[in-house]
Amino acid sequence: MRPLIGIPCHPAYRHGSQRPIYGNNRAYVHAIEDAGGVPVLIPLVHDLSTLEALLAHLDGLLLPGGQDIQPRRYGEEPHPRLGDTDPSLDEFELTLAHWALQEEKPILGICRGMQLLNVALGGTLYQDLESQYAGSLRHMNQDRPRSQVVHRVLIEPGTCLAAITGEREFWANSIHHQAVKEPGKGVQVAARAEDGVVEAIEVPTRRFVVALQCHPEEIYRQVPACARVFSAFIQACGLREAVPQPQRALSLPVGAA
Repeated sequence: MRPLIGIPCHPAYRHGSQRPIYGNNRAYVHAIEDAGGVPVLIPLVHDLSTLEALLAHLDGLLLPGGQDIQPRRYGEEPHPRLGDTDPSLDEFELTLAHWALQEEKPILGICRGMQLLNVALGGTLYQDLESQYAGSLRHMNQDRPRSQVVHRVLIEPGTCLAAITGEREFWANSIHHQAVKEPGKGVQVAARAEDGVVEAIEVPTRRFVVALQCHPEEIYRQVPACARVFSAFIQACGLREAVPQPQRALSLPVGAA
C-alpha cells in the first residue's frame, strides 16, 4: 500500500474572483506522487483538535515552503526586513510538526518547512540573510524560474543526507531570505552553501527527519540528489509498525496563540 503523506495547505485567494481558498503548489503533490506516495492536502481548520481523525491515517508529513515565521516563536523581536507572517498558519504547522515528532512519523521539511522544524525543536532563524549574515550569497532569487539552480550545496560527510544522496554536493535552486541560525535540540546541520548558510538539517536519532532549504520539488527531475531524498522519505513512510500504536491526543506547541 502506498503511504499517505500529509501536506499542509495555506490560505490564499482565487485569481479573479478573490474568493478565499486553501491550497499549495502542485510541485509538492507531484513530487510525492512520483516518489510512490499518496499526497493528502490538509486544510487549515479553525479547531485543530479536529485534525486527530485525519492524522491517525497519515504515514508521514511534508512541511512546505511559504511565508516567514513570526519571530516571537523563537524569542526574537521582528527585524525591519521581516516578510509577511501568519500567526494561524504558524500555529497550524507547528502543531502538525509536534504531532509528527511525538508520533515518530517521518518528516520532510522544505524551505519554510525546514525553518519551522528547527523552531519547533527550539532553534532560531536569521530573519533576513542579506542584512544579518555578512558575506552571504544571493539566496533570494524570486526573479528567476523556480527550477533554475544557482549555487552548490555542500553535504556534511557522515550525515543521513550523505547516505541518502550518495553525493558530496549538488546544485540547487534558492528562493529564501531566511535560514537556520542556532540549530534546535537534537538538530544536526547536514549541508551548507558555499557561504556557510545552512542548507539542510536532520535529526539523526529519528527514523527520518530531514529538511532542505532549497525547493527539491521543483528540481528533482534534473537533480538526482533531490529525487533520492523524496524516494528515501517515501520509503521511510512505508515502514509501518507491525502492531499499530494508539495515537496520543493532539497537543498544541508551547506558546501557541
